[in-house]
Amino acid sequence: MDISTTPSYNDMMAFTDGKFESMTYEQRIKARDEYLRLWNRRSLERSWTFLCPPAYRNTIPEQLPNFAKFEEVQNWQFGPTGLVAVGPPRSGKTRSVFKLLERLHFEGRKILVLNPTDLKLAITTAWSDANAAKEWVRQVRHTDVLFLDDIDTVKLTEAMEEALYDVFEFRPTHEKPVIATANQTGRELAARMAANGRGPKIVERMREFCHVVNFT
Repeated sequence: MDISTTPSYNDMMAFTDGKFESMTYEQRIKARDEYLRLWNRRSLERSWTFLCPPAYRNTIPEQLPNFAKFEEVQNWQFGPTGLVAVGPPRSGKTRSVFKLLERLHFEGRKILVLNPTDLKLAITTAWSDANAAKEWVRQVRHTDVLFLDDIDTVKLTEAMEEALYDVFEFRPTHEKPVIATANQTGRELAARMAANGRGPKIVERMREFCHVVNFT
């Protein structure tokens, strides 16, 4: 049966196999709560398919290169301290993070996922229109969890560096966690941005406000 946020009498009759009419008031309230719980679960399941790439939805933790690091990522709890997973490609960083995001998503956290292409397109689009830029900045700053995948592989243009600087300046000071993955060490990432002085400041913020899990 289809599930609606505003169930009608017929919806509830179908949901309770025709028993709704004969139920007491308390039983009807309990049935409606269960109906809405099921609706919320199905809604979260649908939205998860848009949030998580298909390749990461059926990760088998025991088959990952470093199960201990996978577990360390899973132990992260929502709060002001973020998380950075560092290590070479195919070491299980992104799979581990998406498994963590799955738990957070079904806990009801609002999550924004940006890979390098997403980040580049979003910044290019946003900075071409003042209203779009304002809305994008609001979303990046205030979503419950911001996940930046392969943060060190993005082409670090002036606009990109400004965006990353704002992320690691605003969110930690407002107790909003950032989760990120990177192939390079903080020193290597900072060196790529050292020309304008932002690199060391961004990396310093990452180290201060994020728990680092090293997959090497």
